[in-house]
Amino acid sequence: MEGPAIDGSWGGWSHFGTCSRTCGGGIKTAIRECNRPEPKNGGKYCVGRRMKFKSCNTEPCMKQKRDFREEQCAHFDGKHFNINGLLPSVRWVPKYSGILMKDRCKLFCRVAGNTAYYQLRDRVIDGTPCGQDTNDICVQGLCRQAGCDHILNSKARKDKCGICGGDNSSCKTVAGTFNTVHYGYNTVVRIPAGATSIDVRQHSFSGKSEDDNYLALSNSKGEFLLNGDFVVSMSKREVRVGSAVIEYSGSDNVVERLNCTDRIEEELLLQVLSVGKLYNPDVRYSFNIPIEDKPQQFYWNSHGPWQACSKPCQGERRRKLVCTRESDQLTVSDQRCDRLPQPGPVTEACGTDCDLRWHVASKSECSAQCGLGYRTLDIHCAKYSRMDGKTEKVDDSFCSSQPRPSNQEKCSGECSTGGWRYSAWTECSRSCDGGTQRRRAICVNTRNDVLDDSKCTHQEKVVVQSCNEFSCPHWKTGDWSECLVTCGKGHKHRQVWCQFGEDRLSDRMCDPEAKPEPMQTCQQPECAAWQAGPWGQCSVTCGQGYQLRAVKCIMGTYMSVVDDNDCNAATRPTDTQDCELASCHPSILALEPRRNAQSIPRTQWRFGSWTPCSATCGKGTRMRYVSCRDEDGSVADESACATLPKPVAKEECSVTPCGQWKALDWSSCSVTCGQGKATRQVVCVNYSDHVIDRSECDPDYIPETDQDCSMSPCPQWTGLAHPFQNEDFRPRSDSPSRTHVLGGNQWRTGPWGACSSTCAGGSQRRVVVCQDENGYTANDCVERIKPDEQRACESGPCPQWAYGSWGECTKLCGGGMRTRLVVCQRANGDRFPDLSCEVLDKPTDREQCNTHACPQDAAWSTGPWSSCSVSCGRGHKHRNVYCLAKDGSHLESDNCKHLPKPHGHRRCRGGRCPRWKAGAWSQCSVSCGQGVQQRHVGCQIGTHKAARESECSSYSRPESERVCQASPCPLYTWRAEQWQQCTKTCGEGSRYRQVVCVAEDQSEVHSTHCDSDQRPPDRESCSLQPCEYVWITGEWSECSVTCGKGYRQRLVSCSEIYTGKENYEYSYQTTVNCPGAQPPSVHPCYLRDCPVSATWRVGNWGSCSVSCGIGVMHRSVQCLTNEDQPSHLCPTDTKPEERKACRNVYNCELPQNCKEVKKLNSASVDGEYFLAVRGKPLKVFCAGMNSDYPKEYVTLAHGDSENFSEVYGHRLHNPTECPYNGSRRDDCHCRKDYTAAGFSSFQKIRLDLTSMQIITTDLEFARTSEGHPVPFATAGDCYSAAKCPQGRFSINLYGTGLSLTESARWTSQGNYAVSDIKKSPDGTRVVGKCGGYCGKCTPSSGTGLEVRVS
Repeated sequence: MEGPAIDGSWGGWSHFGTCSRTCGGGIKTAIRECNRPEPKNGGKYCVGRRMKFKSCNTEPCMKQKRDFREEQCAHFDGKHFNINGLLPSVRWVPKYSGILMKDRCKLFCRVAGNTAYYQLRDRVIDGTPCGQDTNDICVQGLCRQAGCDHILNSKARKDKCGICGGDNSSCKTVAGTFNTVHYGYNTVVRIPAGATSIDVRQHSFSGKSEDDNYLALSNSKGEFLLNGDFVVSMSKREVRVGSAVIEYSGSDNVVERLNCTDRIEEELLLQVLSVGKLYNPDVRYSFNIPIEDKPQQFYWNSHGPWQACSKPCQGERRRKLVCTRESDQLTVSDQRCDRLPQPGPVTEACGTDCDLRWHVASKSECSAQCGLGYRTLDIHCAKYSRMDGKTEKVDDSFCSSQPRPSNQEKCSGECSTGGWRYSAWTECSRSCDGGTQRRRAICVNTRNDVLDDSKCTHQEKVVVQSCNEFSCPHWKTGDWSECLVTCGKGHKHRQVWCQFGEDRLSDRMCDPEAKPEPMQTCQQPECAAWQAGPWGQCSVTCGQGYQLRAVKCIMGTYMSVVDDNDCNAATRPTDTQDCELASCHPSILALEPRRNAQSIPRTQWRFGSWTPCSATCGKGTRMRYVSCRDEDGSVADESACATLPKPVAKEECSVTPCGQWKALDWSSCSVTCGQGKATRQVVCVNYSDHVIDRSECDPDYIPETDQDCSMSPCPQWTGLAHPFQNEDFRPRSDSPSRTHVLGGNQWRTGPWGACSSTCAGGSQRRVVVCQDENGYTANDCVERIKPDEQRACESGPCPQWAYGSWGECTKLCGGGMRTRLVVCQRANGDRFPDLSCEVLDKPTDREQCNTHACPQDAAWSTGPWSSCSVSCGRGHKHRNVYCLAKDGSHLESDNCKHLPKPHGHRRCRGGRCPRWKAGAWSQCSVSCGQGVQQRHVGCQIGTHKAARESECSSYSRPESERVCQASPCPLYTWRAEQWQQCTKTCGEGSRYRQVVCVAEDQSEVHSTHCDSDQRPPDRESCSLQPCEYVWITGEWSECSVTCGKGYRQRLVSCSEIYTGKENYEYSYQTTVNCPGAQPPSVHPCYLRDCPVSATWRVGNWGSCSVSCGIGVMHRSVQCLTNEDQPSHLCPTDTKPEERKACRNVYNCELPQNCKEVKKLNSASVDGEYFLAVRGKPLKVFCAGMNSDYPKEYVTLAHGDSENFSEVYGHRLHNPTECPYNGSRRDDCHCRKDYTAAGFSSFQKIRLDLTSMQIITTDLEFARTSEGHPVPFATAGDCYSAAKCPQGRFSINLYGTGLSLTESARWTSQGNYAVSDIKKSPDGTRVVGKCGGYCGKCTPSSGTGLEVRVS
């Protein structure tokens, strides 16, 4: 038969084993077994950990090529495990990427040079890092937290300088950008050895991954580590530099990135490779470098940014010299390089695609309307583009090297020509937002005779102009206010006003129909409301008492209970009321109180909710409002409630403990053999790991401070067995006796053994042996002085069983149990283990009782739970539990004792209590001496929800500022260098010297370290002998002309007389320093009279006086001198003729318009005909020949492929951008919903022969392939407000005999309108891009575009 079940118990911990690693952070393991005792007969196994670990050999390993996981994989080199395809010489390397998080502590190795990988062990050796990007280490196949110090459960982390546990003070951050483009490899920055936290990003120019710029890395020897020799890696890869790993994102990314958290041990050169279209790169880099004590070195860098070109065309530009710090190539202030020699400038030619020339912009009308006259030319310097032939006005000084043409030329007015005479302008069609004005025009000659309009076509006819282009008043709105209610439905408001420019106007000035709404409804979360429960039982069983009920703040359909603060405290229902039961006194005495009850007012104590606990952790106090109230609920004097028990207004409260227990290491076992105790210290610490009072920690959760420990069994001597059989044994000198000496031999005794009986007499023995002086066994010791080997031992009387009285029965009926205390003890009360008494005689300590059956009509009944005792944190709920009979009457609790009694209390939890949350301390405000540290302290509920500071206790608020003590400040002093020479050679000047702040070792430091009040002066005035000045003149130049009046020049300057020099030198001084008047620098000269010569000058022949037949044409003939002055010196016999006959025979045969074609030729078919236009034959298509008014069209030789107009239909989602550098992309972030969009192409255009204008709105021969028709030479869009036009038009008149005149212009209309129009020099080709948000461009003359016959 099996014995009773025995639960297992842990044995002692073994010693920690050997370390799993020799460096880099290994693991030691200790084990304990469940063997004291082992579980038997179904007993429970031990609960708890069987193994414990601690870190060892945490010092970093020496620099080596392979890490610990590599070594474990390399252990399998040459082993192919019969896997198909693996060679006997296979080499294994670690596999890091692509491994599941849960498998990181398994040994996955990859075949070198291959992607195939296998699991070679089910776990790595303890202490192996879990991965390349973490400090955590593997222990028993599981990833455990570790710090950078390789210690388990450590939170140590490397700072930005790569120092484990550092404070970021040993390095500084270097950051910069690079955006210069040259073909090939361009140096960005040198990253010095020792740099950490490297982050380099190259942002794509176009928003796509292919932008022809790629990051590259090389070492100090010029060997490429990444993207060298014009070969670029598109995919992600890792670059190993010594023990550091640099991660590269691959070039196939919009943001190409290099980053490394490790410290690099050699200098790297960061470059950018630019190829293809040579877009500017956008490289942004940052890294940390150690702070060095040696002074920084600077130099002039001749490859700074390019400066502006010296001239708009055919000029030269040079790179700006920038002062650069050698350590990190960072551009610094030029003052750092003031005393360094400057290198020669780097220059290149610029503006090579254009020329500068004098340009005739316009000409005035001829001064003579009939005969010879003059016209004024508007001449300015212009930049002429060789690419597109465009000219652009620049400052006249840029053309100073070229002779400026005369701004006047001769002209001849046709006596029969006229000019336009205009009426007054009409009123503007609109008062704002752009309108038009019109006027009538008639052609008249100088005598105001009305002529045909064709006589005035040489002048521009301006009958329409724009006006009132400023914006109309419009409505503007402010931001919406917050909702005016905190729950339920409410309203929010905003301000609406009428705006005109920068001014506010009366609302009457804006359109009332378009006025935005100033108010709108808003919906907040549902409102919370009070809910009162039923009244509880009266607090007394007789007389006057009070009763309570639960009052909760609820919200929503499901009546969720929320914090009382969410409900209106003023409307809270009362949770107490008076109650009166039968009188507690005999009926004889009851009459008197009833009489007095009418006169004595009834009062009661009222109390409010508890305040939050004053402490956010540990023990604090909480309070509530308690007042005496009369029948009406008004506040009464407290004496009126003196007869009633007053509820407490203040009590202790306890939140979570402020500290947590921290157990230190176990001590060594208290014994060297057998059973002993190991102890450890347990302290209470706060969150900063500082020891605090033990009362701040929860005593229920204190760890054990001692535990059993087992050492090797102690030796026991029994009988007469000799303990010293080993000849090498040497007894200790202080244990056995050395007094029994005979001839060098002596008796030696061992310790007394245990008593043979624990009570009522016994004996104990010891070993006695004879030994010589060397400790060896001998036989001739004196027998009579031999010590005793046995003695009596008395341990007192034997203990007996003692027992107490029986306790109460656990049940009143139905069979319960009762117990009593049975102990083994002596008469004096000393207790002993049960085994010290006779176990078989032990009296029973429990027996059955009340075995009779229980009544069946009693049961426990419960009342409702009360509300939680606290509004936040942990509290209690209670309810009444009583015994009821079947008829509902109350019974004594004993009648239900045989039944399990329901709980009358249970824990509850309110909302989270507000508590102070303190952030991390900032760095010390000073680098040396005493400074200040600060941190953010806020009141919050839970982890993220902020609360008002008044909700947290001001007494427990953590400090937000404290004094910090940095290392002592070194002593710094000013050091002054030698004075330099005076800035002047005479008179009053200044001289300078360098003053620097130096440390004790005389090294230069920043000037802020030294006391500015003690700084020696670095400038002083210097007085030399008075200055003397003299006028110095050069030699006269030759006369500027060879005849007539001219001038000579010479150099005149005011110069200082230098002491100690024999001659004068030219120097630039103010002329006021020199005595007397300044000698003249210009002198007239007259060598001889110039010979006078005059010649006949002729003008161009005018037009023929008739358009058909024989007529007359005129030209001007004048006698002019060399200086264009009228003269009589020309011989009359050589005077050229001024008039001659002319014939326009061909023109007489050609009709002037299509109407004449129909009349003269009786033609009625639409087709191509030659017409005489402006005296020249022109091929014209006559349309509508079967009508009375046929129309003239010109057929476009290049058709509709190069003659089209477009209003672009796409609109950007974000109209403030201009994506893709303004190029059009169908995959843009836009929508195609512009209602005015369209595309029209043209085969023929209509020509108004009278005004010589293309009628752009005639769409007879136009084809609209998309959207609305668009007039000729018109374009627009509603794409962007950022000068990004997308609408296009094209005109190609080549082969038609027509070309645009110089007066052909386009105007931009709409919001943010912009246009880019290019016109060929001969006027036959025009292309344009126009648009806005929304905007368009049209010919400036309205519906016409002026042309001429080529």
